[in-house]
Amino acid sequence: MKASRMMEIEFEYRRPFLATAVRVLWNAVRLAIVAVLLALEPLVGFICGAGLVLGLITCVIFELSPVAPRFPLLKCLGFSLSFGVILFLYYGLLSLFVED
Repeated sequence: MKASRMMEIEFEYRRPFLATAVRVLWNAVRLAIVAVLLALEPLVGFICGAGLVLGLITCVIFELSPVAPRFPLLKCLGFSLSFGVILFLYYGLLSLFVED
């Protein structure tokens, strides 16, 4: 009886220790990921925003100009709008790791 009781007590203490260790390790990894994502946020926001706006302006200008009669409008629009999708996915990834 003493052996089984000893094993139960030992198991009860081991489980919270492992859960705490995993939680601390996850918070350390999460903190590093959030630090990198937040450090890159101004750069990613600027590049994606500029790519989106300048790409759309370029599409409108080339579509209205008679100089480029065979301008690939749909490809250029898709490329420009992909910057907005990338920015949306970036903020979604950031929200996965940041806890309020």
